[in-house]
Amino acid sequence: MTNINYDFIEEYIRDNIIYKDEKLLEMRNYAEKFHVPIVEPETEEFIKFLISSTKPKNILELGTAIGYSSISFAKFSKNIELIDTVEIKEEMAQIATKNIEQENLNDIIHVYIDDAYEYLLNCSKKYDLIFIDAAKGQYEKYFNKAINNLSDCGIIICDNVLFKGMVANEDLVKRRKKTIVKRLRTFLKDIKREENLVTSIVPIGDGVLLVRRKDEKD
Repeated sequence: MTNINYDFIEEYIRDNIIYKDEKLLEMRNYAEKFHVPIVEPETEEFIKFLISSTKPKNILELGTAIGYSSISFAKFSKNIELIDTVEIKEEMAQIATKNIEQENLNDIIHVYIDDAYEYLLNCSKKYDLIFIDAAKGQYEKYFNKAINNLSDCGIIICDNVLFKGMVANEDLVKRRKKTIVKRLRTFLKDIKREENLVTSIVPIGDGVLLVRRKDEKD
């Protein structure tokens, strides 16, 4: 459990999620067995809803792991033409690549073995949706670069921003996680002060931050 909602609410939501895709279920079971962090089930559904509403064509994902999110999003929306996903661990990237190949999604999903920040430094592409799910203590650094790669009407989604509830409750903070929690708190405070951005912290999964630029009508 994530400590974000009551356990019974989280269990109820997850019990009502129907997995129709055998490959995704296989990957989720693999992640649970080998303790690979992937997107929480309810967060996955929430992001799919956003994809359905905003219809992004180009997506950047920071933090590939075994490729679960990229595969899930690509199979969900026919509107998606490209997903660039960045993973620093070569072993994870190899597993992700294999999973992507098995789903015949090579033409859509491209895996880059790189540090997320280094990728952003050298990236000039524009993306309609940027999903940040890499090292939590580096979120502000990632965001400050990623915003330059966001299309005019695009959105940025940052996962795990409440970090097992530790960001919101000092009693939950584990000693070895203090630096990450401190940096996440600073990031969330700083981004809330940005007058040219529209932001929302959603207490679902492990905490999701939504960001987009203000337009003339806001």
